Amino acid sequence: MTAPPTQAADANQPPPPGRFRRLSRRARLPVLGVTVSVLLLALAVSWIAVRGLLARSHLRTAQNEIVALDHALRGSDRLSGAALRSRIGMISAETAAARKLTGDPLWALLDHVPTIGCPSRSVRSMVTAVDRLVADSRTLLDPEGSVLDLDSLRSDTTIDVDRIAAARPAADTTHNAITQFRRQLESTSSCGAIGDRIGLADARDTGMQYAERLERATATLDLATRLVPPMMGVDGPRRYLLVVQNPAESRATGGIIGAFGLLTVTDGRIELADISGNGRLPGGPTQRGPAIQLPPELENMYAAAEPTRVWANANLTPHYPTVGSFYTALYQAGTGVHVDGTVSIDPTTLAYLLAATRPAVLPDGRTVPAGRLVELVESQVYAEIADASGRDDFFAAVGRAVYDAVASGTGNTSALLSALGRAASEGRLLVSSNHPAEQKILETTALGGALPDCDGPYLAVVTQNAAASKLDYWMRRSTDYRSIRRPDGSADVTITIRITNTAPAGLGDYVRNRSDQPAPGQPGSGQSGSRQSAPPKGNPDAQNLLSLAAYTGAGSGLQAATLDGLPVGMRRDLERGHPVLSTPLSVNRGQTRTLVLRLWEPVARPTLLFRPQPLVVPEAFTASGVRSVAPWSRNPE
Repeated sequence: MTAPPTQAADANQPPPPGRFRRLSRRARLPVLGVTVSVLLLALAVSWIAVRGLLARSHLRTAQNEIVALDHALRGSDRLSGAALRSRIGMISAETAAARKLTGDPLWALLDHVPTIGCPSRSVRSMVTAVDRLVADSRTLLDPEGSVLDLDSLRSDTTIDVDRIAAARPAADTTHNAITQFRRQLESTSSCGAIGDRIGLADARDTGMQYAERLERATATLDLATRLVPPMMGVDGPRRYLLVVQNPAESRATGGIIGAFGLLTVTDGRIELADISGNGRLPGGPTQRGPAIQLPPELENMYAAAEPTRVWANANLTPHYPTVGSFYTALYQAGTGVHVDGTVSIDPTTLAYLLAATRPAVLPDGRTVPAGRLVELVESQVYAEIADASGRDDFFAAVGRAVYDAVASGTGNTSALLSALGRAASEGRLLVSSNHPAEQKILETTALGGALPDCDGPYLAVVTQNAAASKLDYWMRRSTDYRSIRRPDGSADVTITIRITNTAPAGLGDYVRNRSDQPAPGQPGSGQSGSRQSAPPKGNPDAQNLLSLAAYTGAGSGLQAATLDGLPVGMRRDLERGHPVLSTPLSVNRGQTRTLVLRLWEPVARPTLLFRPQPLVVPEAFTASGVRSVAPWSRNPE
């Protein structure tokens, strides 16, 4: 009889089919532990995923509310104080909910899990940053009578300067909060490929774009709370010389002075008096002697044009702080009236204001809508009114009619501020102050119109009428900037400038005027500087004569220059550290002239500072080889 198998032999044989060995308690524990861990991890991931989706939903709702709020503040829809508080409350509730959903201990544990820990940390960091930003901004946004309740800030031509002044601490706090928000986003990882797959990188980039825009906006608001109250007469009446420039005869900051007036501001209330055409300039178009000494730096460039004696030449330099000092001195010398600063605008700015309010109504009952104003005062008037005195009266009437439209209370404050902001960004609205502390702040903004004192890529193209004609109404300009970085960090730059004379046939003598080639019986004044044959007396073919200059980056050097494909010599000057390359240029009717400058820039920063000249039709500008084109008033970080 066969003996039964021993236990040892039993252990070495496989179990019979259909049977499973029972594990010992000791053997079952590790398997159970792994199973429970996997289940817990799955539950944790599921829980976090659900909460993450909910948090994203809250953030999207907050984002939509922020966009709606932005449109309401900048658009034509009125936003009451109650509506403003309601939107801010909703944004705050949504971001707080998102932060709560991503702030529990389980979510924090996920930070330490390989692979998915990075997105977890980044999401929590961004949600926390958004919620903190909204919380820190509530002081500015939420209280009764917020400074952002724009329509309640203005009544006709009176601004509530006390409320603007009271908002200064909150504006400063909010600006700092947004700066911290931007820095936190910059330091947040986008988590590589996994971040791309779940949309983390796009969310971070979108947040950065909003942050940069908000940072600029709150910086402007912060400056406004410092500048507006004193400049608007909160501490006593202020007087400003108002200059309306005419780009039909171009100058560096826009055009020659076409009309002027005196703005008086008392505790936020603006009044306009004594508006006149340039035929009645104080002291005459050319005063007996210089109203102020010309800065030594400008002697070589502008002394012959006498900008401190000749009103029409006071803005040959694009540096508006200098222009403002010239205008102030000329006005005070001619009238004996002290002014606190200057405000320069052009007809396009007036058109923006009419679009935000209502059409202007002239004394004869004629209605001038926004879309007709520029053509009327820069071109049509010269065909309709032959004598200078009649044109002066007409320009004064238009100026008064635009002021009355703005003062009527039609439109809303948001639309008006948008119009003024657009004009400032295009260089059409410029302000100077004779109070040093205010002027120092102004020079950091587009309103101040200063040539920036910094290194790195910079470009400002300037055309100036050299024959006292009004042909620049028909000038069209395009500029292309191309930069190629060198291994040493410098750059080779090619600047291509094209100027076209689109003047039609049959323009009047006054518009076609060439002071260097006068019509028979008219006195001449100066030489043409034209590189083409001189036009017939009276310039019947409307040949335009210009001075063309390019202001480039500090330390840059010209390598070569061509005009219409042929080598050309360029005059070289220096203003506030910027090389100035210039040449006279005549442009026949229907012709396009092309100037190409090849130069070396010592610093190849990714951002180009570009300053537009306010022309009748804005120049077409393109750039390559740089990451971005920055507002011309802002120094790069």
